[in-house]
Amino acid sequence: MCGIAGILHWGRNPGRSVIENMTDSLRHRGPDASGIQELAEISLGHRRLSIIDLSEAAVQPMVNASGRMHIVFNGEIYNFTSLRQELVSLGYVFYTRSDTEVILNAYEEWGAACLTRFNGMFALAIWDVNKKELFLARDRFGKKPLYYSFTPEKTLIFASELGAFRNYPGFKNEYSVEALNCYLALGYILAPMSLYNSVFKLEQASYLIVSEGGNKVERNQYWDYSSFFRNKIKVSEQEASSQVLHLLEDAVKMRMVGDVPVGAFLSGGVDSSSIVACMKKFQTGDLHTFSIGFEQEHYNELEAAGRMAAYLHTNHTGHVVRAEGIEKRIAESIAAFDEPFADNSMIPMMEVSALARKQVKVVLSGDGADELFAGYVTYKADKYYQTARHIPAFIRRLGLNLLKGRNVHSEKKINLNYKLRQFLHGSLQDYPDAHYSWRLFFHPEERIAILGESYRELVYDTDPSLIFRKYFDKVSDLHWLDQSLYVDGMTWLADDILVKADRSTMHYGLEARAPYLDMHLAEYAASLDPDLKLKNRQTKYILKKALETVLPASVLNQKKSGFNAPVGNWIGLNGEKDEFRSFNKFVFDTRLSYGTKKAE
Repeated sequence: MCGIAGILHWGRNPGRSVIENMTDSLRHRGPDASGIQELAEISLGHRRLSIIDLSEAAVQPMVNASGRMHIVFNGEIYNFTSLRQELVSLGYVFYTRSDTEVILNAYEEWGAACLTRFNGMFALAIWDVNKKELFLARDRFGKKPLYYSFTPEKTLIFASELGAFRNYPGFKNEYSVEALNCYLALGYILAPMSLYNSVFKLEQASYLIVSEGGNKVERNQYWDYSSFFRNKIKVSEQEASSQVLHLLEDAVKMRMVGDVPVGAFLSGGVDSSSIVACMKKFQTGDLHTFSIGFEQEHYNELEAAGRMAAYLHTNHTGHVVRAEGIEKRIAESIAAFDEPFADNSMIPMMEVSALARKQVKVVLSGDGADELFAGYVTYKADKYYQTARHIPAFIRRLGLNLLKGRNVHSEKKINLNYKLRQFLHGSLQDYPDAHYSWRLFFHPEERIAILGESYRELVYDTDPSLIFRKYFDKVSDLHWLDQSLYVDGMTWLADDILVKADRSTMHYGLEARAPYLDMHLAEYAASLDPDLKLKNRQTKYILKKALETVLPASVLNQKKSGFNAPVGNWIGLNGEKDEFRSFNKFVFDTRLSYGTKKAE
């Protein structure tokens, strides 16, 4: 895992110090080494977190044996060994044990089609000296970040994080009001938008090719998640559960490869516990696990994590996050993210990442299980929506009005009033807008009040519900649950869950791997009948059946507990009755105080 940066300047090099400063801003992502390479048309920068092949031979930027392909790469290709063998049979010579060299030769052999062969997480940039062509690419689910920006002179700047762009001379740091509108609605910013008008996120499962002096730009998608929901397979419940476990174990085993110690996050819930249980099958020696708890009882998972650690015989470290000094830690968490981000689980994620980094360089997590196998309460809401639509709208509207004045903050993570309010509001919409509304913070009129009346038209014209609807329209022929899982994979998973995991862990130079998002497991899960995921009222049904021989029934049957923090107790509610909205606005005010201006 690393940080990458580059300037495709077409011979108008702004100077070595610029790429050095951009690269240095990513030091936290790769504290082990730094590399710069300047070629006639492009400057490349790399910060290294050494995981596989710790030798100097594997440093980046790297050039392949032919001298044609130059690369900077952030991530891991888990099937690189088998790809290497195939490339050797085609006549390629290797000088390192790294997956980076495999990518270089794979691109020279297969071009952009090499991406379909990679099983891993990655953001990469390859410069083809012969074609004078830059290739940028990102993994299927968008686990690793990649931002890019074109200047008026057709210079292309790219980097792992937005902070690197501020080191480029003349960079315009104007906020995108469209992105702020999205943030206030959802608490995160959907791709391809970024906080800045001039910078874009390369979307997941996509690549970008720039050539002909910047006059030719190609964007393409190399993997279509929706196609796997359409290609349903007919299997028995027993066959499905057996295959799910087999694929999960394979994914875990593949992600334990490395030349440094590998640990795991462990909350005591189904997802993280299943990962650790699978790891125990392949681990030799101590397995280190880590968890975070809070002083507030309803937020504290340390007891459950401790029980699972004892059951699985791991070397466990837990830590209680206390209110003392929390303001400083909240500020550090907010600053660690490229742009406004209001998933308050960022705070415990930052804390557990700092804890883990003291002992290991790599951790496995349970991220992705809920999005693959329908684990969230919102999927139950989707199911209830089908029934609620038969209740007269005036009754649902009356219930919503009664709840609007109620306090939704309590000692519990998410209380019943909050859930009912969100559900009743959604039930008054059509299905795509209903699903979108389950996680909505501020409605359009509220966002106008925050951003200013002059942005009224923009707020409605760029409402993020339109992006959700675009994805819903693509799969409108599918079962309603498949629609939701696909849309969440393209939005919530890519731009919230995986952003949180990447920024929190990489802030401390820690690599996080997500076995549930293995391409084979994800594609298989999508192909299963929806009733195997949400059966009656049981979420993640087939996954829990698959894990019956791995985890105790007490864990499989326990109520789901989100990875939230008691932010309402820490920051105060500022007149809000909803701690989620309050934290959203708190982050918004904090980020805008940095002094950059909104674009008119």
